[in-house]
Amino acid sequence: MKKTIQVFSAALAATMALGSVSAQACTGVYVGKEASADGTTIIARSEDISPSDYQKVHKVVAHVENQPGRVLEDINGFSMPLPATTYQYTMMSDYSTAGDGIYPAVCSNEMGVSITGTVSASPCAQWKEADPYVDEGLREAILPAAVACCSATAKEGVENLLKIVDEYGSAEGNIVLIADQTEAWIVEIYGGHQYAAMKLPADSVAVFGNQFMIGCVDQNDTENYIFSDELFTTIDELGLAVMEDGQYNLAKSITDETRSDGNNMRTWIGHKVLAPSSVGDYESGYFYELCYTPDEKVTLDDVMSIYRNRYEGTEYDADAEGNEDMRAIAVSTTPETHIVQIHDDYPTQNAAVTWIAPGGAEHSVFLPEFSGITDTADAWKTDSAIYIDNSVYWTFKQICGLADTDRTLYTQGVEDYWTFQEAMMQAEMEEAGETAKALYGEDEAKADAYVTDLAEQMVTEQMANADHLYAELLTVVTHNNGLSSGKTPTTFEATTALREAAQFKGYTVGWDAASGMVTLTKGSDQITLKAGSSTATKNGEEVELSITPYVVDGVTYVPMSFVQGL
Repeated sequence: MKKTIQVFSAALAATMALGSVSAQACTGVYVGKEASADGTTIIARSEDISPSDYQKVHKVVAHVENQPGRVLEDINGFSMPLPATTYQYTMMSDYSTAGDGIYPAVCSNEMGVSITGTVSASPCAQWKEADPYVDEGLREAILPAAVACCSATAKEGVENLLKIVDEYGSAEGNIVLIADQTEAWIVEIYGGHQYAAMKLPADSVAVFGNQFMIGCVDQNDTENYIFSDELFTTIDELGLAVMEDGQYNLAKSITDETRSDGNNMRTWIGHKVLAPSSVGDYESGYFYELCYTPDEKVTLDDVMSIYRNRYEGTEYDADAEGNEDMRAIAVSTTPETHIVQIHDDYPTQNAAVTWIAPGGAEHSVFLPEFSGITDTADAWKTDSAIYIDNSVYWTFKQICGLADTDRTLYTQGVEDYWTFQEAMMQAEMEEAGETAKALYGEDEAKADAYVTDLAEQMVTEQMANADHLYAELLTVVTHNNGLSSGKTPTTFEATTALREAAQFKGYTVGWDAASGMVTLTKGSDQITLKAGSSTATKNGEEVELSITPYVVDGVTYVPMSFVQGL
């Protein structure tokens, strides 16, 4: 537990608890292993906190062996004893002076269990009165860590979480995803003591906003469901039961009769993107299904694109005139977005690959790490409420801040740059996964060191790329801000390092020192270009470049449109 939390007085804690941040645009995503293109299970979430300058700190919490007497505490007065032995796990926490607790956001532990929490949600007014929240109960502020520290399987994680709610109560309504190499679960905590948990189908996907989603349930199916003891009697006593084919529909019974558009539209767009055959135009108030079969196998890129979605291509495009108040998935108040890929064929302690987009996915990059890491890069640990150098969060958030000022001019160029970086990192992580598997079979310490060093290397490389991107974006933004009336502003396009990009695309790169000419060769294709020239040649034909290539510190940079055309 952080010292900064310990020093809060009871009066200050009571004043700040539950009220200092807003978390009403979190979006959860689930992809079952039979629905994903690569056979991985995916759980993911965007974290929404207002205001938008809200730093997250990434750490590894060490394994503790046989140290009884420890407790896990929250600033609202919650306190629970910890087991004498707790597992190592990663976490994304708030900066220490944020004032509302730890908020671990996403955790993966050494036993192969991953948890993301939470997507906040609320029941109807009648339910709140009948099953009131417990002021000193469990909050999102410590929930993921409470599960990750002591759960050896996803099912045990669900059971541990629900035991906490049974004993201490919940201070809020929450939706949690927990998964391991075998299965994935969704947990919905409706009030102070009532809840439902459901094992998620391996052949299905789900995308949901801040609203309870579990629909029709089989009360007798103890293999796939867990319910609080008084859940159904409470529904009946309140006269809220909505029955369909003899089963309780929990979402319709416990929540308001109509859905909030700000939440429901995010659920709808998930269908629209992953299973367009399942929905038509958005229907206000409609109860969309939690789980459904995607029209095609879902890739990691698909999930990343969901977290960059602002309803483009629909009448609700959040960047279109008149739609400024749309609560899209991608918003400026996202401090981080995470995607956890769980591999069945990886060693348990290294089973999960977590992709974290600091500062929000729309204008940031997803940085990967294996769950076996024993430490994070120093730049992940910087802890400041204001901008600070050598901070992962602030390095990427400054790009988000610039690009947010005019999405029409800047978003596509930033996204093009980062998605290409992500493609290269995905290829590198696939190779690294095989290397790590072999190392874990030989020497676990060496394997841990390998994945830890790799994660730090990824951070270092992408922070350098962020500095490059920021410099180019700032130049264009400054140029546009200084235009006189009637002048056409510049649409941003980034440049990228030629050699790295061309080699990734399968080209051999040659350079003639005397002429400065760069030659790219792949099969029968040959492309030549040089710094300072706005034209290139491809198989003898001239190609006009949108940005003239230039050299910095011996590296040739070319426009992204050129790389995309390779």
